[in-house]
Amino acid sequence: MASRISSLRSPTVVLLAAATLAKAAQISNLSFAPEDTITRDVCIIGGGSTGTYAAIRLKDQGKSVVVVENSDYLGGHTETYYLGNGQHFDYGVEGVINDELSRNYFTRLGVDWRTLLPDTLITENVNFQTGMRVPPPNGTLTGALLYRSVIEKYDYLRDGTLNLPDPVPEELWRPFGEFVSKHRLEGALGIIFTFSQEVGNLLDVPTVYVLQSFGVPQVDALLRGFMTPRNGGMDLYRKAAEVLGQDVLFNSTVSQTERSLSSVQAVVQGANGTSKLIQAQKLLITIPPKVDHVQPFDLDDTELEIFQKWKWNSYFVAVLNNTGIPDAVTVINTHPENGPGSLPRTPFAWRLRYPGVRGYVTSEIIADENFTARDAIELIQSDLRRMKDAGTYNVTAPELVLLANHSPASPMVSAEDIQAGFYHQLYALQGRRNTFYTGRSFCADHSSLLWAYTDTVIATMFP
Repeated sequence: MASRISSLRSPTVVLLAAATLAKAAQISNLSFAPEDTITRDVCIIGGGSTGTYAAIRLKDQGKSVVVVENSDYLGGHTETYYLGNGQHFDYGVEGVINDELSRNYFTRLGVDWRTLLPDTLITENVNFQTGMRVPPPNGTLTGALLYRSVIEKYDYLRDGTLNLPDPVPEELWRPFGEFVSKHRLEGALGIIFTFSQEVGNLLDVPTVYVLQSFGVPQVDALLRGFMTPRNGGMDLYRKAAEVLGQDVLFNSTVSQTERSLSSVQAVVQGANGTSKLIQAQKLLITIPPKVDHVQPFDLDDTELEIFQKWKWNSYFVAVLNNTGIPDAVTVINTHPENGPGSLPRTPFAWRLRYPGVRGYVTSEIIADENFTARDAIELIQSDLRRMKDAGTYNVTAPELVLLANHSPASPMVSAEDIQAGFYHQLYALQGRRNTFYTGRSFCADHSSLLWAYTDTVIATMFP
């Protein structure tokens, strides 16, 4: 299989400037020329979905911003493959919930949209470990409605956050498999997994993470619908980049910060080796607060104690062609021997999805934190080889067009930490030392919910 690995850096990840937590020289003792000093109301770390949205919203409210983004584009996990013939397909974020907030945001940026519809209604079920076709698991839309009726009592989860009560209800920190069995939700597992596959072994994780990934807003969106930019997801972020202009520092990373009760200073390194000093009233961190990502941010013991409890999954998206899978067919990884839902276990490729362009498929690969890009390539190669050997598909010379790294994904902590009030401690960090947070670690991984949460964070920044 020929291959080209693209975007192996996780978008908006701040690279480490040092291997330890040792502090560098005080920023106040460093010298920067006036042209290398940037003064803003807010310094935003990360130009993904929430960082970009925050920048646009703050700018519209008359605040000055600067966005520090380590890649050469905005959008994070929103990625679009454009073919030379005018065709395109999204292989990252496929769409957003069609609600007033999303429509207003698209309109603000002058982005035309369409209703998101399936690229195909034909699915085939294959056990990727044997390569053989298997029967589809049971599941109906009625199962999703039953699921909604069971979870709607947890109204504090509807906004996508994990502002949990004390004590946390036991069934929320117990394994989701117990929740399914208790409420007879086996018929809903297929649709739940479609929205929650990034958590990995669905039936093993604490229930609250599944309810966050696929909660009442997502069930309702199945009826209300989803929307997507007509010219591909990246069109939204191209338009945002035009609005933000020089207020985005691309190919840049933070090497050092000083956060105080009155302001924030950050030293930013550009790809060409140049350094700039950012002086801001507030700092908004939108990247995953994984310890090795946020080391340059002058962390104190309280912040370190919280952030080091995260556990993460690896998440890759592959784009392939010449697989031998018929056009207009999506192949679902199905394991009848795994019990209810016939769900795969990590590491796994969730599916081979037809994206609406002949000859291509996309595939999401979910694994534990130590799974590498090379591991992901070998996994998808092995899956296709088994399908060939089983005679399921005429796999000849598949090509890996690109592999995007969306890691780290699905931040979780242990059931014990959930019970001990981890999320109360996490949200209490908002505003501490003029530092605020948004993004997947603080809200469900659905754009409109993330944007709505970001609005609440902005409101607390400048009450």
